[in-house]
Amino acid sequence: MERIFPLGANRWAGAVDRPWASRFETAGFNTGNLLIGNGMHRQLQCARWGGASIANPPAQIKRNFDRIVLPAANFLCRNFDFASWADFVESVDLPCLMAGLGAQAPDDKNPVADIPKGTVRFVKAVAERSRSIGVRGHFTAEVLDSLGIANLDILGCPSLYTNLSQPLRVTKRDFSEVRKIVLNGSSDVIAHAWDPALMQQVERRFFRMADAGNLPYVLQSEWPEISHLKKADAGGEAALQRSADLFGYANAKAYAAALRRVGRVFFDVQEWFNWMSDRHLSLGTRLHGAVAALLQGVPAILICHDARTKEVCELMRLPQVSLAEARELPLREIYERADFDGACRRHVRMLERYVAFLEKNGACHRFQPPATAPNS
Repeated sequence: MERIFPLGANRWAGAVDRPWASRFETAGFNTGNLLIGNGMHRQLQCARWGGASIANPPAQIKRNFDRIVLPAANFLCRNFDFASWADFVESVDLPCLMAGLGAQAPDDKNPVADIPKGTVRFVKAVAERSRSIGVRGHFTAEVLDSLGIANLDILGCPSLYTNLSQPLRVTKRDFSEVRKIVLNGSSDVIAHAWDPALMQQVERRFFRMADAGNLPYVLQSEWPEISHLKKADAGGEAALQRSADLFGYANAKAYAAALRRVGRVFFDVQEWFNWMSDRHLSLGTRLHGAVAALLQGVPAILICHDARTKEVCELMRLPQVSLAEARELPLREIYERADFDGACRRHVRMLERYVAFLEKNGACHRFQPPATAPNS
């Protein structure tokens, strides 16, 4: 079996006793990335996973590892320059396996035009050392095509296949029985939306709904909020003033009090799954908030707000609502309109594609031979 050097979302797996701030940094300051890395770590059979860093001499990495595995997130973004990773991949020159690569842009009509040169060089270096790159959806495929990269497979996110050969099975109960509702969202993602002003109204609605109904609100990337929760004190309200303004609170102190009542954050994937498993519904703007629920058979609805959420929702047929619908519709109507059967059927077919992608790249995996998929 191969010795794997993981690079990307969740470069480290395990070590749950590490301090939360260290785990947050390693996950790229977004706990959703932990699901991506955890998924690929579970899927791949290997003799070794990690134990070194890009600071080690390239010759040493090449002696001790057989493949670079890249559980990817939205790397194709104007804000991220991966020049140092390009240097590493080129100098080590090992076979690569990348899945989950996504492009982040306010809309899907204008592919990202200003991706940093270091990131372009990085993705091209990975492509040259792979049979195929796994991307999140058709929008990302178009962006890669514009960069001259054609060896790709459209697969969604690796986190969706965390349960290995087990297809999604989501039970939708009558709304009158839906009691344990989980909400998620973020002040961080407002600027990424097709309509930031409308996005702010939606995010405000759902955080205030969590506060009013004492419903858990799961955070992923919001440093001031997460830091405030993990310190478990009433200090540091000044850092929360921006969110207090966005969500319509009188001051940071009032917002901080609400946050302490309903805010949740997870740095252990299994703890997140266990907590989610007895919930009845997840709703919000965070993709991996929805994935964490769906993997546990819990209905999840995603508020589709930008190109990165749209491409995954369309590919995987995940239940979604638009920003306008999320602002206006009653929760009951949002829930009753959602079709989870379509997502479950689609998952069977995409699971086959994902396994074929791993085998095309010569990766040893833990999936069982796929069952015959229905038309989807």
